[in-house]
Amino acid sequence: MCMEQFTKFIEKNSSFIISLGIPLGLLFPQFSIFKPYLTPLLILILFFTFLRIDIKDILVVTKRIRLVSAVVIVDLLMIPMFVFAVFKILKVENYILTAFLLFSSVPGGVASASITDILDGDTLFSTAIIILTHIFAPITVPFLFYILLRRVIKIDYLNTAITLVKLIFIPLLMGEISKKVLKNTIEKISSKSKVITTTLILLLGAIVTAVNYNYIMAHPLNALKLTLISIPIYMFFLIFTFYLFRDAPLKERISISTTKTFMNATIAVVLAINFLDTKSSLVLTLAQIPWSLMVFPAQIFVRLNKNTPGVSGGK
Repeated sequence: MCMEQFTKFIEKNSSFIISLGIPLGLLFPQFSIFKPYLTPLLILILFFTFLRIDIKDILVVTKRIRLVSAVVIVDLLMIPMFVFAVFKILKVENYILTAFLLFSSVPGGVASASITDILDGDTLFSTAIIILTHIFAPITVPFLFYILLRRVIKIDYLNTAITLVKLIFIPLLMGEISKKVLKNTIEKISSKSKVITTTLILLLGAIVTAVNYNYIMAHPLNALKLTLISIPIYMFFLIFTFYLFRDAPLKERISISTTKTFMNATIAVVLAINFLDTKSSLVLTLAQIPWSLMVFPAQIFVRLNKNTPGVSGGK
């Protein structure tokens, strides 16, 4: 019974627990020895998260193919370009510029389907967006870095694309095969997958924080500033995508807004630590703190729009 209560506590407070990765990494900088294992750790995280979604849900887009195509283009190309342009105008340092370009170009987070449900959106529609953005991200992320940053930083674009393919398609295929071959076992594991992924993401956050331990301790105010910078970007994702697709039904607009706001920040962290400046991975790790808290302004935003006449969208 005690174990069951502990499991429920983790599931209910997963966002808060994930954010504890930062203080854990600062208390125990020895976590940095696990840096070489970040990629397999993320594959494991995505494997357990993909167990919770059904790839057949992508069939929901057959009736809304134009809308979903527009959402994928906006999420993976237009918004990252806009964020890049804003930071370029502000003349921020290159490691911040590259970090937030990556931050805005990653696919929708698998957890966003659950958050969509909390916000009373269309969960199946969210799942379709999540799957499609994950499928196209290995193409769009290297493309954006090539056209926007090739004169600023040197990146192995092919290796970046290959890494993304590994990170996304290996766990996706493993999840689908496991659900068919080990159906009974996977059903038992799936019921605990949120606890497992929460624990693994906590560990990942601790590792990346530990890698950046010396910088954080030497520049605490700058670390706080980097955390706060991400908040207006989250709000932009939430509000802009909701109003951009004003002709869509309200439930679908909530889904579109949620999948962008609650993006797969974990992929961004692992890519940054493998291909970008170490400080870029720090920026993205700190940006996960507001991620876990954004559900509260999202709930208020959706509630206000539900009570506002004329925002229900198309039928």
